[in-house]
Amino acid sequence: MESFLREGDVVLVYIDDKRRFIVKLTRGRILGTDKGYLSHDDIIGLPHGSVVKTSSGVSAYLFKPLRQDYIHGMARSTQIIYPKDAALMIYLSGIGCGSRVGEAGVGSGALSVAIASVICDSGRLYGYDISDSALKVARINLELAGLLHRVVLSKRDVREGLDVSPLDAFFLDIPDPWNAIKGVSSALAPSAPLLVYVPTVNQVEKTVLALRESGVFGDIHVYELLLREYSVEKDAVRPKTRMIGHTGYIIFARRTLQVSSNNV
Repeated sequence: MESFLREGDVVLVYIDDKRRFIVKLTRGRILGTDKGYLSHDDIIGLPHGSVVKTSSGVSAYLFKPLRQDYIHGMARSTQIIYPKDAALMIYLSGIGCGSRVGEAGVGSGALSVAIASVICDSGRLYGYDISDSALKVARINLELAGLLHRVVLSKRDVREGLDVSPLDAFFLDIPDPWNAIKGVSSALAPSAPLLVYVPTVNQVEKTVLALRESGVFGDIHVYELLLREYSVEKDAVRPKTRMIGHTGYIIFARRTLQVSSNNV
């Protein structure tokens, strides 16, 4: 079933892998690129999937944006959590429509967009950061993705405790997550998962040891994902020379009601 673009809609204008633009359509405006410009007026009224020509005669495709498009093209105040990691974290969390979720260290809002996209309008994401500028950027990115109404953003240091409970899952992306475990655990419902994202093995060690010593987390695991894309040409299929290698480590644990002796 065809869907037609209207003023106010957001569209992905795709020219090539280096030229992909998330655009909110507004009459009278122009999208300028080094491959020529496109008038918003010429895009409004076309169906998704259409191919248009820039002023220089270069083909551009009009796609309905996916969550990964918002994440790759978003404004950034900090390093983002890439979709490959966000996907596993969300899968492990078990969240879905109606889930109440916490996130600390929202940064630019990349993970926030991914989480908010799966909890439906009946769910709620409580996002925390200590930076006013990060919260401002996250709000802009969530609004562009049409998901801000599912999120409550607050300036708060979760190492000093939380103001909501019980939560169905919590995502933690701060430099010293081991210092936030006590506060986060008090907000999690029994059996609810905690997902921690850290870039170094030193942080992994400190976090896992703190989880064990807390006495209220079990089923602890650490993961790392590597993603490699392939270049496909006739008689020449091979891995691309560049790839997203190490981005971070994912630590998974579940909230318990008693001391656990489970190891990683």
